[in-house]
Amino acid sequence: MRILLVQTWLGRKQHPVLPVGLALIAGSLPSHEIRIEDLNLSGSPMDRLRSVLADYRPDCVGFSMRNADTTSYTDRYSYISRCLEQIELTSRSCPDAYIMAGGAGFSIFAEQIMGYSGHIHCGVTGHGELIVDKLVGERASGIFRGAEGVFLSPRLDLISVDSYMPFEKNLAVGVEVNRGCDRRCTYCSYSAISGESVRERPLEQIREDILYFSGKGSRHLFLIAPVLNNRKARGMEVASTIGHLNSGITWEAYHTALDFDSEYASSIFDSGCRAVSFSPDGGTAGQMRRTRKDYDPAILESAITAAVSSGIEVSVNIFPWDSAGGIPEMIRAFRNGTRWGRLAGSRLRRLRFSLIRRLPRTRFEPASVSRSGRIPMREFVRPSVPGMLLFRVMKRLYERDLIKT
Repeated sequence: MRILLVQTWLGRKQHPVLPVGLALIAGSLPSHEIRIEDLNLSGSPMDRLRSVLADYRPDCVGFSMRNADTTSYTDRYSYISRCLEQIELTSRSCPDAYIMAGGAGFSIFAEQIMGYSGHIHCGVTGHGELIVDKLVGERASGIFRGAEGVFLSPRLDLISVDSYMPFEKNLAVGVEVNRGCDRRCTYCSYSAISGESVRERPLEQIREDILYFSGKGSRHLFLIAPVLNNRKARGMEVASTIGHLNSGITWEAYHTALDFDSEYASSIFDSGCRAVSFSPDGGTAGQMRRTRKDYDPAILESAITAAVSSGIEVSVNIFPWDSAGGIPEMIRAFRNGTRWGRLAGSRLRRLRFSLIRRLPRTRFEPASVSRSGRIPMREFVRPSVPGMLLFRVMKRLYERDLIKT
């Protein structure tokens, strides 16, 4: 069977991200003829899709929706309408083709997206490697949850890696390290997408992927994991594996501040880590407790200090607003965030103040995905109109470091 796997066009110009998920799906379909197409690499994505469908004549088309929308209130853009157009075009061009959808963006809003489109025969939420072959063979209909299972090797040979290398610093080239998250932060969708238990990919598979990318000329990688150091020892094992390759590769990853001490920071820096991202979520101890973070501001400050002292750049993402603390706590959160940014000094890569995007299966339901090109403001956890005005002013001033604390 000829199967076309498509990374959906986001609908506007954005840097592409290598479709690791599609490479993993391709690796689970050894008895089929597979082609991977990332429409974000084309200057004319819809024309490219028409051409590929006409030339390849697939029996099955699988669409990966990497994101449903930006989740950003300052850039309230929904990718869904363009995704649906691509699926509709495929249905018209190949009326006998079996059409599937999956990916992180689809997984979060699967029921709504299936409701928007009458052309998707089958949807897969979570990781689909262990069930896709069976679903394709049966031409199953409906929504199916992927199995957690074992890690398979991705078919990276089906992807033009050099197309993504100019965007490496934008996290475009990734290597999967861990799946799942057991931290249960109140706003986060990671556990809904990939499961509530952490599965650690074998070090040998990680090593093989890094050597493959290095051989293709990649110099900077993003290590894919909800948090790399879910266990400190695990993070150090991965760092040691990378360091022993002597490949000259640099890398970055999301981290928890818990157990991120000077020993850990020194170890990952020596292996090539040049940046880490922390998401304390709240800007005060109270906000962090309410979002179920398992550390407090003092632990975050210690982690920032350990990172920058070892030469590692730091990004910090904060949600300064929650209704329980109101305006006074929001002001403290902005001030604390700026203090943390100053603590990072010249090693601060980014300090971001944002609003929580409402998502299904979190504390902040109800949530929906917009079929139009714009996310309604009701999809964000936000203060009233006067409070929102203050939020915008403080965000602008603090992110530009114009207020002295």
